[in-house]
Amino acid sequence: MTWLRNRCLPMAYLALLATLVVVGCTSKEDPSETLTVCGNHSCGELVMVTTDTSSDGYHYLSPRLSPDGTTIAFTCDWWSLPSDPRYAGDDYFVNFRQVGLIPVQTGVEPAANLAALGARLVRLQDFNLLISGTGDFQQGAADFDKGPPVWVDDQSLLFPMRVRIGFRMFLADITNPAVTTVTPIFMEPADATPSPVLWQHLEPTLSPDGRWLAFTRSGCAIPDSFETCSGLALWALDMSTAGANNGYGARTFPLTTEYSRIETPAWSPDGSTLVFGGGLDVAGQRGVGTELFTVDFDTTGLAAGTMALDRNLRRLTSTPLAEGDPITGVLNTSPCFSLDGSSVYFVSTRRAPSITLHDRSIWRVPADGTLDPEVYFFTRADEADPSINPDGSILLSSALGFPTEMLNRLEEEAYQRIWQQDQFDIENTPDYVPKTELQMRAEAAEERQLLEFFEGVMSHLYFYRP
Repeated sequence: MTWLRNRCLPMAYLALLATLVVVGCTSKEDPSETLTVCGNHSCGELVMVTTDTSSDGYHYLSPRLSPDGTTIAFTCDWWSLPSDPRYAGDDYFVNFRQVGLIPVQTGVEPAANLAALGARLVRLQDFNLLISGTGDFQQGAADFDKGPPVWVDDQSLLFPMRVRIGFRMFLADITNPAVTTVTPIFMEPADATPSPVLWQHLEPTLSPDGRWLAFTRSGCAIPDSFETCSGLALWALDMSTAGANNGYGARTFPLTTEYSRIETPAWSPDGSTLVFGGGLDVAGQRGVGTELFTVDFDTTGLAAGTMALDRNLRRLTSTPLAEGDPITGVLNTSPCFSLDGSSVYFVSTRRAPSITLHDRSIWRVPADGTLDPEVYFFTRADEADPSINPDGSILLSSALGFPTEMLNRLEEEAYQRIWQQDQFDIENTPDYVPKTELQMRAEAAEERQLLEFFEGVMSHLYFYRP
């Protein structure tokens, strides 16, 4: 009966696999619990762009590199690039986000503020917006709340901005950032009625060929009333119609049905696919947390009004629940494709190997979802908003503070400066008591500690390449 026992082994193995699938387990090997770091971050080349120490609470987010590779557009706190530096009040708008520009640079020394690094505010001029059939003057537009920017070309940005009827998307001419003019690219049909609905158009992303703009759309008939609110859906806009008829002539259409949560869409390099973060109901399930999904971009049937929604919708990540996970679930968001489209980088609060913290780290997963995600960039602080650059590096925001290698260099430079001053005082100051080596090293270490304070309290901009 030996032959029968051998034949039964494969059958038993298949039965075991079926059982594992039913209970939600996997036959994949457990991920390694080894996490290699170099100082306070993952090994590799890390370039700090913003090095200011102007606050313990500023966060520079959503950085995007210009097409010519010379400038970074990003969002920042109002106070970090104030429209009026002389202002000392506490009006509501000082809590809003601004859009800033900063030259691409390698941060070498700490700076007093963003302006000292060459950063400039995208200062909007007041403008008229056609609402309810009349011109609605947008006074104080320089201080309006603004969302993540997208480069259209080297002289133009596109970003969401809050007006009285919700967030709308605007095209900004930044030829001279100090006098930026904007035009709306899409207005809801209801915006022309006496009682506009509070629609929100957020998180725009431009297709590689510049023809299509994907964004998230949701709305509420009554503010703060869940009963009158729609779900979130992924929409697209034909950029050849952007701004037509004061925004009312723009051609838009949904790509997905409405869900509880859809966020941070990004295009594949060939423009055929969008990846985004979404709630578990996107997968037809219930629960907390978010996962990554992909959907095909195919306009077949658009002209006839028969274009399918959720075309080839696929789930890219499946995060198993574990003891110690946040009660809000694990969040997987802010995805972007690699240059060749084979991988997706994203931000996740899943537990990094060998630690118990659930900080936001950057992970990588094959674009077909065949393997489990792996840590790509890790610090003991939060990362956010990665984007891929033409040279393969990643531009990101992180609360890391100053990288260890930079702190080491600055500490050694401080020691050399203290030593030189000590030598000068020995030669030129009567009765001077020379400092010991231990004293000089301690003073240099104190200067380092002042910079280490900024870890976890400010979000700066970085380039990273492993």
